[in-house]
Amino acid sequence: MTRIWSWVLSRLSDERGQATVEYFLVILAATALAILALKWFQSGSGGGLLGDLFGRVIRWVTGKF
Repeated sequence: MTRIWSWVLSRLSDERGQATVEYFLVILAATALAILALKWFQSGSGGGLLGDLFGRVIRWVTGKF
């Protein structure tokens, strides 16, 4: 029984692959936020805001050159 318990504890404390899982969760959260923002911008409430933002950015960039 002690050998099984030590095996279980060693498997629970094993951190191999932890960074991969963390990167996956961050990418998943960023993707979800991007989808939500895109849906909001495509709806009526955010559409004008997105066009105004792109217009300002383009005017700023062309004004620098």
